[in-house]
Amino acid sequence: MQSEDKIWKILSEKEVFSCKIFKINEMQCFLPSKNINNNFLSLKLHNWVNIFAYTKEKNVILVRQHRLGANIITNEVPAGAIEQNEDPEKAAKRELEEETSYTSNEIILLKKIRVNPAIQNNFCYFFLAKDCKKTKEVNLDLTEEIEIVIKPMEEIFDCILNSDFMDNSLSLMSVMFAKEYLKKQ
Repeated sequence: MQSEDKIWKILSEKEVFSCKIFKINEMQCFLPSKNINNNFLSLKLHNWVNIFAYTKEKNVILVRQHRLGANIITNEVPAGAIEQNEDPEKAAKRELEEETSYTSNEIILLKKIRVNPAIQNNFCYFFLAKDCKKTKEVNLDLTEEIEIVIKPMEEIFDCILNSDFMDNSLSLMSVMFAKEYLKKQ
């Protein structure tokens, strides 16, 4: 347990920027153990869901899309933001269906983890969606342009350490959590 004098005290906090997907807060803080003040920035984001989804034939459903942050095309598991007051499992089902047009009757929470507690406040919920079926056409947001990629599960599991096929850390964590879970089944 960290002693109380080694924990930053937040003296004040104010929002300095806000947009649809995040807010930035500036915090004035004090560290008693060193008797110092410092300002920090914190990103306030929605919680997220990432879904490792596969079909009855053990094919994994991925999405390929351009990501402007790094200006690259990535292969990822379906994912998205949890809306205000939305249940994480419902968000996972919604995002899976919207991005891929697949649904599952069995979705399992694998892990809930903080994304980057150094500068962010949000969690990512990692789900496994079993025996997915294509049920309708894709329903993308206006700003989304996604291509569906279907790959054999073993090929995806092999990419964890042996490939640069997946270039998104949270998607890679989804694959790792799914592999561990399925190995125990």
